[in-house]
Amino acid sequence: MARKARRTNKLGVISKFMLLANGCAVIALLLSYLAPVVNPMGFWPIAFFGIAYLPLLVVNILFIIYWLIRRIPYAGISLIAILVGWNTFNKHFGFSARVPADTMTAPDSAAIRLMTYNVHFFRTFEAQNNAPAIKDEIMQVIDSVSPDVVCIQEYYTRQRGKHRMSKAFKEDVGLPYRVVFPAAQNEYEAYGLAIFSKYPILESGHLPDHQYGVNRVVYADINKNGKVFRVYNVHLRSIGFQKEDYDFIKRPAKIIEEDAASTRRIGSRLKQAFRARSGQAESLKAHSNACRVPFIIAGDFNDTPLSYAVNQVSSGMQNAFLEKGRGWGVTYNGDFPNFQIDYILASKEFSIQWYQIVKKKLSDHYPVWADVVL
Repeated sequence: MARKARRTNKLGVISKFMLLANGCAVIALLLSYLAPVVNPMGFWPIAFFGIAYLPLLVVNILFIIYWLIRRIPYAGISLIAILVGWNTFNKHFGFSARVPADTMTAPDSAAIRLMTYNVHFFRTFEAQNNAPAIKDEIMQVIDSVSPDVVCIQEYYTRQRGKHRMSKAFKEDVGLPYRVVFPAAQNEYEAYGLAIFSKYPILESGHLPDHQYGVNRVVYADINKNGKVFRVYNVHLRSIGFQKEDYDFIKRPAKIIEEDAASTRRIGSRLKQAFRARSGQAESLKAHSNACRVPFIIAGDFNDTPLSYAVNQVSSGMQNAFLEKGRGWGVTYNGDFPNFQIDYILASKEFSIQWYQIVKKKLSDHYPVWADVVL
């Protein structure tokens, strides 16, 4: 009788395979927890596990469901791994209250409402099928939030005429003060980063190290009613995917050789971007640590919450999403799998009141805003 029971409790071939696969998924998930603390300059492979956290989480949840059906005790393998990284899950999903409607229309006068928005060059002002120009729709979204300060990445403007964006920000949105840091310009047009403000800008500058075209860090010191604070506008190194990379991501390759080549190319670009962002993050951290006034760091980090760059910069700061975020913190809506890559971080002198991701798909990023009180 006991011999029969032992035979019944043995795992079958399929279950043994599933147990092995479950073990690999757990190890990969645990390795993803190391991504925020392992510098890609020293050991870059860990960064790939960090960017794969959400798919790995889903896989482990599926294993829990499988074992609950087949062998309940084995469900604990993935469950324990997920619970070990519960703080990691909180970086991706917020449980805070919804922003009240009256707060949207009448913000606290003591608060600074800051928005960050990668506008994708305003899609170069193109309008399709007699629809309003993307530029106009983006400006309407900004105006509806009524921010005090806006950090714009991938800013684009014509130097004169109706598409001179500084005029639009002043007259249409009520942000008369500005600093624009062009990555390139000529007599006809310019593009780069910009900071617009309702309040006077006292000083401005940029971090000279680790600049990659439009991927750089700039800052402005702003005076609101006698209180001076600094705003860093961040656009860390992009991955630099080309059309063939996005085509490969969206559809399976038909030929194994092409598949392998595409995988190597994408992997190489990710590796280079991880390492470049590492240098930019450390440079930004050193510069902000030397800042003598309260400061806010906002922008497009091009990296997930479980990354070395984000963890390095946000260390010792308040993350507006962690404090007041609600639901999945997805801020990117382009062709690459969607993640949270845009952030608003505030030094300890601030308190976070509200945070919101505006789900308007006009750029490949959603605009993000937060109310902070100094």
